[in-house]
Amino acid sequence: MSPNGIVRRSTQDVTSSRFQPHGLVEITFEGDILLYECRGPFNKELVESLAVAQLEILQAANHHGPWVSICLMRNSAVGSPEAFARYSELMHTAKPAQFIPIATAFSVAPEVEGGRLMMPRYAAIYIDIGRPFEIFEQLDEATAWARALIAAANADQ
Repeated sequence: MSPNGIVRRSTQDVTSSRFQPHGLVEITFEGDILLYECRGPFNKELVESLAVAQLEILQAANHHGPWVSICLMRNSAVGSPEAFARYSELMHTAKPAQFIPIATAFSVAPEVEGGRLMMPRYAAIYIDIGRPFEIFEQLDEATAWARALIAAANADQ
């Protein structure tokens, strides 16, 4: 963890298999928001690297209290069928409570390749696991939504 409380990881720092991951995910945990900056298209090997990097950042952050994850899609939101299958499998895997966000938002600008096509597939995964999920065009909209949910969750504690 950095002195200012920000924890960072990248799929670029993870070797998950002998095959090259396609895509890149930079992960930053700052305050109560875990931001995934994603540049697709994605393959299964990228999802495997993401799983490792995500576990590392959650362990390093050792965050207590409610938090929200935000995925900022850049370049392309396209994933191979194998990547989606593996992502869904990972999302359905049981995790310690502190490793589960209270909600997830995706920020996908209109110019992101495959955004409109892929977002229903991502949404279906989150609906299936019962996690609140929203899609926004702008990151500031997603962040405002996340902060409102975190504030409400903290008020309920």
